[in-house]
Amino acid sequence: MLLILCHLQDVDAVWLCQRLRQTDPDRPVLILSMDELLFAREVRHTLGREGNDFSITLQNGRRIEKDDVSIVINRLYHLDPVVWKQTDPRQYQYVSQEINALYLSLLHTLGADRLYNPPTPVSLGGRHLAPAECQLLAARAGLPIPPEWPPPESPQSVGPAIPDARVLVLDGQLLGSVPPGITAEACLTLAQQSGANLLELHFMRQDATCVFVGATVFPTFHHYGDELIHLLLNRTTNGSDLGHTERIAHPAFA
Repeated sequence: MLLILCHLQDVDAVWLCQRLRQTDPDRPVLILSMDELLFAREVRHTLGREGNDFSITLQNGRRIEKDDVSIVINRLYHLDPVVWKQTDPRQYQYVSQEINALYLSLLHTLGADRLYNPPTPVSLGGRHLAPAECQLLAARAGLPIPPEWPPPESPQSVGPAIPDARVLVLDGQLLGSVPPGITAEACLTLAQQSGANLLELHFMRQDATCVFVGATVFPTFHHYGDELIHLLLNRTTNGSDLGHTERIAHPAFA
């Protein structure tokens, strides 16, 4: 089963789920929101010498076992136990920390070969690069950056502009068209240095070329269309051996 974890407003997660189901109706794909995880009937998570395991029973009675999951697309920032917000703030903070710690440990039992992206203590959705970190990694990777970037932070700052171009790095494979002035090698190097196995790089036009302006572990999936769907389906075509380097083409794309 391919499992997508997301927040209710995540339209790209919904797009991904729908396209996977349309392309391969026989492939089990499940999308779960933060709320469904919070209101699950039962969550079991065991840690031991013989291995780590988990099972989640949803409100509708569906049970998700660790061994049933082939790939997890993890797009959770955090789990916010909203029903506890009416209690003492200290209780709410305690419950929030415990729930997020539980799912951080639970997700880590899958391993990096099945999880995009592994959680960190700061975010369940993986490592979020600050602008200064992006600048440093870009310089090390050989990507051009504008001299005035990153801009100074201020209360009047607005959100980042929509990039003119973007590419996605998934497990060392590059999706999307590499913009002018950028090399595929530099993009792959930055993704490797970031430690993320799913990372989208953003670029803005500057004269006749492009410059790097940021990266995110929450990609705009619909931008990559069938290229992304093809790659994800091939990840699970040969069973649970996700580390296999030679994969047959999925029948939907053969």
